Amino acid sequence: MKPIIMYVDDEPMNLTVMEAALPSDWEVHTFDSPLKALEAVSKINPWIVISDQKMPGMSGVSFLEIIKKTNPEALRVIVTGFSDEDLVVDSVRKAQIADYIKKPWDVDDLSHRIQKLVETYLLELDVKLKTAELEKKNNELQTALAQVEKSKIDEQNLRKELESWAPPFILDAIGKSVSYPLKKDLTLITYDLIGSSELHAVEINNKPAKTLIMHKFTELVLKFGGWREHHAGDLAYAHFGLLKDIDRSCDIALAVASEFRVFLRNFNIQHGTKVECGIGLHFAKDCLVDLHKIEVSTDFGNFVQKSFDTSSIEVDLVFRIEKAAHDIPGSNIIMSEGFYERLTTKDALLCKVENFKPKGYGKSICMYVKKSDFCTTELFEDFKVKLAA
Repeated sequence: MKPIIMYVDDEPMNLTVMEAALPSDWEVHTFDSPLKALEAVSKINPWIVISDQKMPGMSGVSFLEIIKKTNPEALRVIVTGFSDEDLVVDSVRKAQIADYIKKPWDVDDLSHRIQKLVETYLLELDVKLKTAELEKKNNELQTALAQVEKSKIDEQNLRKELESWAPPFILDAIGKSVSYPLKKDLTLITYDLIGSSELHAVEINNKPAKTLIMHKFTELVLKFGGWREHHAGDLAYAHFGLLKDIDRSCDIALAVASEFRVFLRNFNIQHGTKVECGIGLHFAKDCLVDLHKIEVSTDFGNFVQKSFDTSSIEVDLVFRIEKAAHDIPGSNIIMSEGFYERLTTKDALLCKVENFKPKGYGKSICMYVKKSDFCTTELFEDFKVKLAA
């Protein structure tokens, strides 16, 4: 890489001396006019620009000031036959010169000083290249870090999205040595709307009323750490204890049932409907939790569908308990004795029902009912007789 030098002086002899003083393998361009030099500077792209101060039409300082704007990386040198301190100050301020050479010059000193300037230029160029390389690597690193952060955020968002579709306990089990089926003690809750025909044509904010009711039930269950396993039309089923063990899960489930019943009562008043429901509660020991995988090959490709469910005779029982509540008016909460026994606070208003014989269960059970305001004592006594029959 040859050093490129530009020298401007209106005296031809000085141009000749300068050219002779510099190494023959350097690229030296001399001009007797600053205007001619300015026309050529963009093509030459010099490393070092040396200019005499006193020239017709333009001073050296003015010329180098222009060079500072057109070729800011070039090192600038002023040459003068006078010892003028003000000139030096002016040159530094306006043209930011790198050196100051006085005429008449010593050729060896001139050559040595310009050699040093070439070394300075190469050193600055190396620093700039290394800085540019570091900036490039830093930008690449920042881009990589941004991609990693984006991937992390995408993964978090994906997990949140997956958790919206699948219980978190399934996601936690992926990649772990968890075998299914397994058994868990679960606190169960279900509801089934009575008189839901009242809602068939009812929409609120462009959403079916049944959907809004199911959403409220799901919201209450999730808020207290439960999981709504499924819903279908007028009913929904959920449980507590699948994701993690929950202290006082029966108290929580009863609180959810009570709040849901209040919501339904206010819903009827606000929207002019008359919809009631039975709410069933049960504590099921050793409830079966299973994952199901179905694979099928079709003309459209291979498909795999996975699902999970909780199933046992105890799960069936909570639905049968809830159905019994349909025989009394209003929205009634009905619970098994096993559920009642696990309540830390017993409600004095709960009414006991003995000798209920659920279909397919094989034995009679006791239940407790949190009656609605519409269920009179007489109606409730008739209800108990009917269940025991």
